[in-house]
Amino acid sequence: MLISLLFVPLIGSLLLLLIPENNPKNEEKMKVIALSTSLINLFISILLWIQFDSNISGYQFILEFNELSFCHFNIGVDGISLYYVLLTTFITPIALLSNYKNIYKNVKYFLISFLILETLQIALFVVLDLFLFYIFFESVLPVLFIIIIVYGSGVNRIRSALLFFLYTLAGSLFMLLAILQIYSYVGSTDFQFISLNEISLDSQKILWLAFFLAFAVKTPLWPLTGWLYRAHADSPLAGSILLAGTILKF
Repeated sequence: MLISLLFVPLIGSLLLLLIPENNPKNEEKMKVIALSTSLINLFISILLWIQFDSNISGYQFILEFNELSFCHFNIGVDGISLYYVLLTTFITPIALLSNYKNIYKNVKYFLISFLILETLQIALFVVLDLFLFYIFFESVLPVLFIIIIVYGSGVNRIRSALLFFLYTLAGSLFMLLAILQIYSYVGSTDFQFISLNEISLDSQKILWLAFFLAFAVKTPLWPLTGWLYRAHADSPLAGSILLAGTILKF
């Protein structure tokens, strides 16, 4: 069921690519397909919630892909990530509806961008590997960067997009260094494997500081808030909804 949540928006994106642009009827059809896709994913996430056993601790609906030696794709949900998945699938159709009538250029790519963002967000909430968490975290940034520049309404949207991208990218470097250091200590970035190993207290303090600096920028904490209000002000309404609703929860 988790794999369906990841692939349904991608299938919707492929369908949108097949529809010719520059036709009002086709644009309306594309909007219906994108909205229907997001609602299907909401329905699947509700089924996931119904089937989730709250009496069991740990991860459920685990799916592992170990065919490649350089990639350990391991996904699952626990009592925290389950509700973030629900939040993502609930907010995505709201975001699409918020700009349903006032996006007039590149409608196809606007809709595709938000469906791809839904997949990336769900992947981030369900992945059980620290390095893949970092990859999915960062993969959201270029999509939002483009959305703010192309579809934003503010006169300073390019500056706002650059501040958003550069601030969050700079903060990510601390997180990446910490993840690589954990890998050097443990030999893996798998959540469950890391929890079974011990790291010295002095090393833990340094790792904590690196993660703190990264999330202080990304949350953001004062005085590193300069990018946030600009990104909200100059992005389209749908982008602002996602930014406040889910992306700041990462």
